[in-house]
Formats: sequence, structure tokens, C-alpha cells
Amino acid sequence: PQFSTAAFGVGSATVREAKPASFRKLLEILGRAIPVSGRAADALQGQILYAGSELSARAFLGLQIFAALLSVLIAVVVLHEARQLQPLWLALAVAVGSIIPQIWLRARVARRQRAIVRLLPEVIDLLALCVGAGLDFVGALNKVVFLRDYQKEPLIQELSLAMQEMKLGKRKTEAMRAMGKRIKLQELSSFVRTLVQADRMGTPISDVFAIHAEDMRLQRFMKAEREALKAPIKILLPLVLCIMPCVAIIVGAPIFL
Repeated sequence: PQFSTAAFGVGSATVREAKPASFRKLLEILGRAIPVSGRAADALQGQILYAGSELSARAFLGLQIFAALLSVLIAVVVLHEARQLQPLWLALAVAVGSIIPQIWLRARVARRQRAIVRLLPEVIDLLALCVGAGLDFVGALNKVVFLRDYQKEPLIQELSLAMQEMKLGKRKTEAMRAMGKRIKLQELSSFVRTLVQADRMGTPISDVFAIHAEDMRLQRFMKAEREALKAPIKILLPLVLCIMPCVAIIVGAPIFL
């Protein structure tokens, strides 16, 4: 439901949705100019849905064409003023314009993944608390999904989708595995495997959730330490290229003069 397109209403709602709908229709028409196989279209559609966008695969391809045309138009205006209008620059503008939507999509996916990893230990703790209070997994998931403070979180949206699949008749393990395949995060895949194994072996889920949440916090702490150790290496390049020449000028200029 969070990925479904907005239903058109009447009155003011129709006026508000008319402009985005017409633009989306234009993008879909432009996207038909790019031939794409069914498997590639399905893969692109899955990535778009995971990013939280309501665009179709054809509309995204049309967005690439629209961005390329807009980049060419801007390049023509700028190069005409600079009197450097050459085909090479126009081709470069087309390439840059077509890459910009892909960069935007990857940035949204990366931001969504960071939000999921950040919230996952808290959600596991809440699930463990609800299960320890006497609820089953589906009931605990229902309590967590409808928390008002977490409604806009990507992980809650994915859990809501998994819960709706369970209500439609899919088994708990199958719905969680489908969520793991959809998100493709190591932390979430580990959580799904732990849940499936606990369900298969009959282990108390509350104890498994508490241990797994603590383990995830430890992994996040170790990851932060690894990133901190990489910081001196990352800062070395700007230090050599930007700071050291300035220091050399300040120290060596008086000696040279």
C-alpha cells in the first residue's frame, strides 16, 4: 500500500494530482523510446519501489531522457554564450543528464538502508518486549507497526508490508524471507535467518531477539570503530593536496624572497 500509486479524488484532490499525473504520463511516453527487456524492467522496478518512489520503470527511463534533454538545453545556452558550441560538449551533457537520475535513485536507496540499519536494534527490542509480555510474533509485529513515532520509518513500512502478506495467508517465515530478499541488507538478513532458525528449533523468540539486538549494537559499534580508523587515511589526500602546499608557501616564501 505504501508503494501503490495515489488514487485520484474529486474537487481539490483532482487539481492537486493533475499536474504530477500529467508529468508522470509524459515520462512514461518518453520512456517507451528506450527498449528494455522484461527482466531488466522488473529489476529496475524493484529498485525504484525499494527506494520509496512511486515511479514506474518506464517513467524512470523517461526521467533519464528528460534530464538528458534538459542538460543539453542548458549546455546549448551556456556554450552559445561562451562561443564553444561543440558536439563533444553536447554528448557530455547527454551523459551527465542521463546519469543524474541513477545517482538520485542510488542515494535514496542508500539513505533508506541507513535508516533501516539504524532503527533495527530498537525494533528488535520492542518485539522482544512484546513477545515477553505474552504476545505471539504477529501480535508483537502488529503493535510495533502501528506505533505513531515510527510510521514514516522505512523499516516499519517494510514490516507492515510483511505483516499484510501474513494476513493474506503467507507463512511467517516466507514473508520475512521475502522482506530480506527485497531489502538485501546483511543485518536484516541475519535477523531473518535468526527468526527462521528459532521458529524451526522451538527456541523462545524473546531470548533470541534480546541476544540478537545486543549483537547488532556490538556490530554497529565495531563498524563505527573501523570507520574511525579509516579517517586518517581518507584525510591524507586533502592534507597533501591542500594543506601542505599552503604551509610550504608560508614557510618557504620569506626564505625565497
